[in-house]
Amino acid sequence: MKTRLFLLSLSAVVLLSQIACGEAQSNDAETEMTMTLSADTDETTESTGLEPKDFNGYTFRMLRFDQAWNNMQLDAESETGDTLNDAIYRRNRIVEEECGILLEDMSVSAGQIESMVQKNVAGGTNDFDVVWGQTISMLNMAQSGFLLELNTEVPYINLSKPWWTQSANECFSIINKLYVAVNDISLSYFDSVMPMAMNMRIAEEYQLDDPYELVHNGKWTMDAESKMLVTVTSDINGDGQYTIKDDLFGIFGMSEEYLSLCTASGCQIILKDENDIPYLAISDEKFMNAFEKAISILNQGNVFANFRLPEYKIDTGDLSTFTDGRALFFSDVLYWLSGMRDMKDDFAILPRPKYDESQDEYYSSVHETAAIMGIPVTSNTEICGHVIETLAFESYKTVIPQYYNMVLSQKFARDEDSIEMLDIVFKNRIIDLGVVYNWGNVNTQLKAYAEKSNSDIASFAASISSQIEASIEKMVDAYRNN
Repeated sequence: MKTRLFLLSLSAVVLLSQIACGEAQSNDAETEMTMTLSADTDETTESTGLEPKDFNGYTFRMLRFDQAWNNMQLDAESETGDTLNDAIYRRNRIVEEECGILLEDMSVSAGQIESMVQKNVAGGTNDFDVVWGQTISMLNMAQSGFLLELNTEVPYINLSKPWWTQSANECFSIINKLYVAVNDISLSYFDSVMPMAMNMRIAEEYQLDDPYELVHNGKWTMDAESKMLVTVTSDINGDGQYTIKDDLFGIFGMSEEYLSLCTASGCQIILKDENDIPYLAISDEKFMNAFEKAISILNQGNVFANFRLPEYKIDTGDLSTFTDGRALFFSDVLYWLSGMRDMKDDFAILPRPKYDESQDEYYSSVHETAAIMGIPVTSNTEICGHVIETLAFESYKTVIPQYYNMVLSQKFARDEDSIEMLDIVFKNRIIDLGVVYNWGNVNTQLKAYAEKSNSDIASFAASISSQIEASIEKMVDAYRNN
């Protein structure tokens, strides 16, 4: 992490100094500078420790799904001048050379993944070597016994290395078994994280506290956000109505924001006990307090333009409420920030606030449709382990710095501080099993409660507890028997 931040900071300083001096530098030149630095620093500090292997031209097939709001690209046919595409292209050619393989990127619709793996396993065929599917599909396949256990059944991979996303893998581990995981090969788990974007022109006009200082000083809390939301929300045209085309809002986003604030508070619908067994946690005092506070913040006055509600309904991908300067904050998956590259106002990228100043860490929600990885039980473990570890390491060294530097620092983030904020956002990416599984309709119902400003969820928790306990017991039994 320190290496990545150093590279980003240095790249941003160089870029900003060139702008100040009226200089211009080609993307190719900047790419070369960043890539050289990345290779030099990473190679001296990290390695897989694996000896090169030659798998005699084996075609290594990577199955994944297409998604409109996620970067799912695993291969590139050629270098095109696009820095991210070219980094993926170079990564794959390096791995092909090191492992003596050919990489094949197989893309289907999200709904096909689970049935294709099931058919593959049932037939005992090896039609693909590794799979990236939506989280719920992959967890269903793990429970059904279609995937290999990554700690014990796949050689060569080292899940403790930084190219494996530790916070994600902790979420997906059940009774200390891990059948699905996240690493740096796919960019989906980066694109699917849900940070906040803050309009800095509005912040300056309303003389709000510096958000970066608040984050650095541990003072970026739910109370601090609440104060800002109320300060800026205005009926601009004075007609007594709040509409997303005419007025100014504190935050523009969707109903997922309520539970994302709970996650940011260190709470989840489903937590795990000392034996790595999930349990329903919405009756915990900590969750109830966070849920109540999230509702009180977002539902005060007209601060929240929630586009899940009819009165704020938008066309898919229409971010103009934020990009045209009619909301202080925007919250959604990181991918949608690509729509802000032509935004006139400067903006900051921030983690969601902590519950209060006593909380040690910032936590960021990941959308439940993110892609996660699994290896079918029919795969050749010798080849899969070696290739996946090599690919993940090469991504960490080559692709991820380009994702940060060339995509985020030039297209999304507008200043060096925002780049540093991304490290904080990515550090603790959390996906809530309660959101993913939606056992007892818990995720759906909690959002409905929040939309109606109802924080009294004790009776609801009691009504679904036995059903969720049964679902969890079924899952744990399946993991024990796999």
